[in-house]
Amino acid sequence: MRYSKMFTTIDTHTGGEPTRTITSGIPRIPGGTMAEKMRYMQEHLDWIRTALMFEPRGHSVMSGVVLTEPTHPEADIGVIFIETGGYLPMCGHDTIGVATALVESGMVPVTEPVTSICLDTPAGLTRVRVEVVDGRARSVTFVNIPSFVMAMDATVEVEGIGPVTLDVAYGGNVYAIVPAEAVGLVISPNHTSRIIDIGRRVRQAVNRELTVVHPEKEFIRGCTHVQFYEPSTRPDADFKNAVFLADAGIDRSPCGTGTSARLACLHAKGRLQTGEGFVHESIIGSLFRARVAGETRVGHLPAVIPEVTGSAWVMGINQWVIQPDDPLAKGFLLDNES
Repeated sequence: MRYSKMFTTIDTHTGGEPTRTITSGIPRIPGGTMAEKMRYMQEHLDWIRTALMFEPRGHSVMSGVVLTEPTHPEADIGVIFIETGGYLPMCGHDTIGVATALVESGMVPVTEPVTSICLDTPAGLTRVRVEVVDGRARSVTFVNIPSFVMAMDATVEVEGIGPVTLDVAYGGNVYAIVPAEAVGLVISPNHTSRIIDIGRRVRQAVNRELTVVHPEKEFIRGCTHVQFYEPSTRPDADFKNAVFLADAGIDRSPCGTGTSARLACLHAKGRLQTGEGFVHESIIGSLFRARVAGETRVGHLPAVIPEVTGSAWVMGINQWVIQPDDPLAKGFLLDNES
C-alpha cells in the first residue's frame, strides 16, 4: 500500500454525537496560545480537517479534536476543536469524548476513582474530572469557561416567521436560544428538516440585526449555533433541546456549550441560583447534567461558571491514509452539508 500521510484516531460518541480524536499524524502546530494554534491550522493545515471530517471518511455532522502541546503551564494537553463546519473555540461533547479517549487509551496517567485533566483550549483552560471504574471512563465532568448572556429577550425578524423573541448567550460558542413553540417547532427526530430550516433563518436574523462580540476575545464574534428548547416529558430530565450547527447539522447530544449557555440564561433570569442545575435531554434522548458552580465576570458582563457531566463511549481505533493520486483525498460535501 502506498500513501503519503497516515493519521491515527480514537473515535468516540458522546450521547450519540461523534468525536474523532487525532492521536498521531499531525505536524507540529506553532503558536503562543491555543487561539494562535487554531488560526495556524485554519490557514495552513485545513486540509487535514476536511480530509478527516468530510465524506468519505466523515459526514455532515462529524467533529473531532486535534491534540497539541499546551501553551498554558497549568494544562496537561492542548486541544483544537474541529468539525465539518470549521473550528470551534470550545466544544462540550468533544471535551467529554477526548477525555474518555485519553483515559481509556492510557495517554494520560490514570487514577481511580477520579482522573483529573486540564485541557488548554482556544477559549481558555477547561478542567475535567473523569470517573474511572476498572480502567473505564464512566462519566466526565468538566468545568466550562465562564458563560454569560449577550442579549436577553431580544426580538429579531425571522424570514417567513416574523418577530421572534430570543436570548443570545455564550457557553464556549455563541447561541441564539429560542423556545421551540415560539417558531412552531416540535423537538423530535421526525422534524429535523424543519429544525434545520428554521435554525438557519434564525441565525441569519441574529447576525443581521444584532452585534455579537465576546468582550475579551474579539475572534469570537457572531452567532454560530441556534438552540431550540421545550420542557422534557421524561421524569429524569428538565428540558429537551435541539441544537442547529454548521449549515445543516443537529447535535445528537444535549450539547455541552449549549447547555452552558442555557445555564447562564436561567441564572440571569433568576430561575437558577448558584449550586443549582438541571438535566438536559437531547433530540435523541441522551442526557447531560449541569449546574452553576460559581459566579464571575467577563469584561463588563456577569457570568456563571458551568459544570457539565456526561458520558462517552469508544467506538474504534482507526488509521486513515492519504493516497496522493486520490482525487477525493481532501474530502467532499454535498451542497448544504457544511
